[in-house]
Amino acid sequence: PTPAPSTLPPTMIHPTSSPISPSPSPSPVPECVAQSVLSCINDYSSYWPKCSPEQSKSNAGPGGYEFGQYCSLEWADALNRVLSDPVVDKCGDAEATQKFLAQVAYETGYYSTLYQPADGGAGLIHMIPGNWQLNAHDMDKLWPGHDYSGKATSMGKKFFQTADYGWRSVAAWFKSTNRVISGCGSDLFDQSYQTQTKCILSRVVDRDEAYSVVGRCMAAAATTSYAATASPTSAPSPATTQVPTSTSAPTTTAVSACVPVFECGADLSWCDNTKLVAFCSAGDASGECPPTWCRQGLAEPEPEPEPEVVALQATAGRPKSKGQSFLGMALLQAGRVMERATELAWEELGEL
Repeated sequence: PTPAPSTLPPTMIHPTSSPISPSPSPSPVPECVAQSVLSCINDYSSYWPKCSPEQSKSNAGPGGYEFGQYCSLEWADALNRVLSDPVVDKCGDAEATQKFLAQVAYETGYYSTLYQPADGGAGLIHMIPGNWQLNAHDMDKLWPGHDYSGKATSMGKKFFQTADYGWRSVAAWFKSTNRVISGCGSDLFDQSYQTQTKCILSRVVDRDEAYSVVGRCMAAAATTSYAATASPTSAPSPATTQVPTSTSAPTTTAVSACVPVFECGADLSWCDNTKLVAFCSAGDASGECPPTWCRQGLAEPEPEPEPEVVALQATAGRPKSKGQSFLGMALLQAGRVMERATELAWEELGEL
């Protein structure tokens, strides 16, 4: 541990003591996920308490649980350090980030609790004490030289409630510790959302609601960022068409463009394909293809939407999650709530 600084006033420090070199400035943390995205995800729930001090929520949450502010700027910075770490390297991967945040949101009551007294489990994914040392040992293998095993032994549950250790712990579970579950043992960052659920909970349950909420908040942050960087008074110069001078027959060349990740259809009443294409084209003109809604590809959109992008399925209930029935009960929502959540994100696009 770092020794405590001297409490003596400057005039009482021995004049011959060696000067202390200033600590080097920490490297800036890349913003893979804005802190506002985490707050947005938590704001969705009127059942769980807030997870950051700037939120206006005032509900205390259910009794019998320890709550904390696990989506504060400190926790967001720690998340971004992990996502941008070469071991994880998912900072620019919107799909992997959405799945990762959704799994943690489901496991923690939207980032409000990292400890369940019922079985003593702790962490950004609910980890029983029997797996703590194995997880810390995996952290030591992924990021050697920090003695995570020793810290986990001495700190107990507090180890998993600390920002710098908490996000690395869940990343280690995704990378390695999930092998404790039969049929698992792969890098979950590269697996499907359903496989991730199985290798966290040991069975597959419906967590699509959390996935959709995270997607909505990521999309809202993306559109806000795009609107802030786009010039309100200048429009992109119209494209000019060069008249070919050759008399040879023209050839068709596939051109890379910023296009929607899915195509609106009859089953997506909230979606206007014309506006979606225009939104992505505007991002392309500014040199930035907005994530979540758009991607770099051919000018023609994909004929079918990605299944997880348009998953807005509602369920009547949730199975208990590793003994933490409070999480299952808290995520009971009607289908219309999820449909409206996506409509709100779409309305934000229409206001640009």
